[in-house]
Amino acid sequence: MWGGLRIDLSLICGLLIFPALLILVTNLVPILNKFSHRAIGIYCWIWGLLLVLMEVASPTFINEYDTRPNRLFFEYLESPKEVVGMLFNGYLLAVSLSLLIIIVAAWLTRHWLKRKPLEITAKFNFLGLLAYSGLTLLLIIGIRSGFQHRPINPAMVAFSQDRMINSLPLNSTYSVLYAIYQLKNEASASQIYGELAEKEMVDLIRSRMPLQAQFVDPNIPTLHTKSSSFKPDKKNLIIVVEESLGAQFVGSLGGKPLTPNIDKWRDKSWFFNKLYATGTRSARGLEAITTGFLPSPARAVLKLPKAQHGFYNIAQTLAGVGYETSFIYGGESHFDNMKGFFLANGFSRVIDQNNYLNPQFKGNWGVSDEDLFDNALQYLQQPSQRPKFSLIFTSSNHTPFEFPDNKIALYDEEKQTVNNAVKYADYALGQFLEQLEASGLLQSSVVLVVADHDARVFGAELVPVSNFHVPGFILSPDIEPHVDQTLVSHIDLAPTLLSLLGIESETPMIGQDLSQLPGNYQGRAIMQYGNNQAYWQGDQLVVMQPDKAAIQYRYQDGQYQPSSRKDLIKLALAHAQYASWAYSSQKYRLMDKAVISTSLHFKRRKGH
Repeated sequence: MWGGLRIDLSLICGLLIFPALLILVTNLVPILNKFSHRAIGIYCWIWGLLLVLMEVASPTFINEYDTRPNRLFFEYLESPKEVVGMLFNGYLLAVSLSLLIIIVAAWLTRHWLKRKPLEITAKFNFLGLLAYSGLTLLLIIGIRSGFQHRPINPAMVAFSQDRMINSLPLNSTYSVLYAIYQLKNEASASQIYGELAEKEMVDLIRSRMPLQAQFVDPNIPTLHTKSSSFKPDKKNLIIVVEESLGAQFVGSLGGKPLTPNIDKWRDKSWFFNKLYATGTRSARGLEAITTGFLPSPARAVLKLPKAQHGFYNIAQTLAGVGYETSFIYGGESHFDNMKGFFLANGFSRVIDQNNYLNPQFKGNWGVSDEDLFDNALQYLQQPSQRPKFSLIFTSSNHTPFEFPDNKIALYDEEKQTVNNAVKYADYALGQFLEQLEASGLLQSSVVLVVADHDARVFGAELVPVSNFHVPGFILSPDIEPHVDQTLVSHIDLAPTLLSLLGIESETPMIGQDLSQLPGNYQGRAIMQYGNNQAYWQGDQLVVMQPDKAAIQYRYQDGQYQPSSRKDLIKLALAHAQYASWAYSSQKYRLMDKAVISTSLHFKRRKGH
């Protein structure tokens, strides 16, 4: 109810901002009084009827799609004949009743259009200007729903794994307007970089997938099963995603001496010497690490509407074999729509800033990494009949670089710098890993530590590859410690983790199982930098730019030299196009199992 009230107030404040501004202008220019009065009357009457329309249409839409009106509400307007036929053949009573309610609402509010404007003197009104300036400011605060770091959004009021329940706090007008707003995030790679025929794209993608893959569904071309490296023994899975921690800060990767704890684990883990992030934002890193999905010119799938239900995530697979799944964060989990996406796609629990009691330190981005890890350790040590999968996401290493005093010997004289924040993040991580080891959890778990992206990616290159280099290592009692020189991408981590857990299941992930590579495997990395995308394999690098021909370079030791070869251009384009195609065509899901089970769940809930 509180979430719904906040959403309603945010929408109302948004709708009232235009009348408030128009009245403000009228106070400055009184001659506009009649025009503004008339315009506000029409504006309020139309929006009033639209609000009524959206709510009376909601029961029918919910009955058909099990969610409030969303992008489908306006997407289906492209097929008016079919939609009208469906409504009048299947929902004639509901449509008739809705039309009646709208007509009655229009008749009852018709006087809004007939009111005469008040007579006002044609002189400047200082009190009016002051009052409506204050009102406008209050409306802006209302639109944001407070003074928090991010304005209100659907993820902020999400609290369930059930998409329908999470849609209830959103009034239907807000839900549709937010879907329209989100359209700007859906850039298509084929429109930007050029297009391959669908079959050729799929063939190229599948040709680079694991050799053991057995494809199981022609409607979802990458859906496959494959053997795992180990027998299943129900180990916990713990993924620690370190915020903004590039190789430039890691001593063992040739960077600054800021990470003694990461460096210490180099010789006690499966340490990736050449691991590359898929992007430059946290949402992109979380996308690749948890779903194995390729980057694209669009925003990460965490924020895209078609990925908010049934989009594949390893949490779905793990939940399906009995794991307890959780996302643990020190800040506001609605940021980047993390909470909404994870709850809708396999995670059963979200722990964030609101769940911490008396944290030792709280900054702009939430509680300290030490508080985060303490909370995570408490959760992991709670007795359970099921193994646990916990995704832990740190935040201390983020502008404005706030962390507790007297924890580390400062690298820079000024405290709040990226170097000092990295050193603190490493300190907190080191404590957590030692606590896992001391508690025995390390022996019963597979632990991945990986950065989401570098702190700052910049350079004159079309894609500054060196700034995508990030640390990553896996700890498991079943793994022989070694330093891996294979070129690795974020998208390879999830398939590898499932294999180490001994889980063989259907997944659409195209990444490699790094524990079962063919002897001649060269490795490859895919990196998105703004609207540019790079595909790197061996010493060849393909860079694609919007509306330009792709360029293939010889890339070695950080140097870009034009290459006479063109053999990787189609492969690079196929990987870029696949991400947009798989998202828009909804080809990245477990259709056979997920849809059947979802359908049965909906029917049971509806009483069929």
